[in-house]
Amino acid sequence: MAELEDWTCEFNGLLMGAPDSAISIVQVDGLLTMPDVRSADLTLVQRHGLYPGDDYMNGRSVTLTLEVYGNTREEFTQALTDIQAAFMPGGPERPLKFRFPGVAADREAWVNVRPRKRSAPLNLDFAYMVCNVVVELYATSPYLNGLAPREVTAVSSVTEDVSGLVVPFTVPFTVRGTSHVEDPVARFTQYGSVPARPVIEFRNANNPMLVDDVTRDYFAISYSGSFTVDSANEVVTDPFGNDITALVTEGSTWPEYGPGAHRLRLVHGDKQTAATAALTWQDKWV
Repeated sequence: MAELEDWTCEFNGLLMGAPDSAISIVQVDGLLTMPDVRSADLTLVQRHGLYPGDDYMNGRSVTLTLEVYGNTREEFTQALTDIQAAFMPGGPERPLKFRFPGVAADREAWVNVRPRKRSAPLNLDFAYMVCNVVVELYATSPYLNGLAPREVTAVSSVTEDVSGLVVPFTVPFTVRGTSHVEDPVARFTQYGSVPARPVIEFRNANNPMLVDDVTRDYFAISYSGSFTVDSANEVVTDPFGNDITALVTEGSTWPEYGPGAHRLRLVHGDKQTAATAALTWQDKWV
């Protein structure tokens, strides 16, 4: 389907809020609302307060209030039928796509939902071919998701051997007395409110180190060749699927990028070959 316009949403083939459409959006509740939290707090015995435990989000409830208006009886009837067909219970979760200014960093996003309730009382407005329909949707995952995966590639320049290096302190980097030229910078903005933990594909790397200039966190590994870093699951695998996580350099931080601007540098120890680190993730909001 074509990119959504501002103030529109789409579910199960039904577009809502488009100009001159018989179906207008009156209100949407649940996209900016934080899902309910279930807490592992424990009551303290014979003392005031609680023992703080972890908090976890439940699913997300989204409520659409739609106004149906038809210029003709046929248009009004067809719009109501389209709503009934799109919001049928019992099916699998489907993406509710939306684009509302200010929500999801002003970008098109989606959340997987299922219809749970539909309310459309018959009243005097029906005589004028006007009806308000309230649809309650439920998402088992609380996250709002960016429409497409994000991709950023960091490329190294020719450097000196940085095998076994530790934290870079300055730029140009000086580590254990070994200096090398300033490396190319991959700049990107993480739009999501949830920190991104990307999958990173390293290629032609020789003991590489990926550094975030903003946070000064780095990820390094004593390995040469190509490999994949799954930051979310904290696993590194070689091209054959073997687990090489044990080779991650002590002091490394699993790549995680919070909201805002980031500057990545990739350094490695082969003076003849440029290594690459391709990051892939999906922006998420709560």
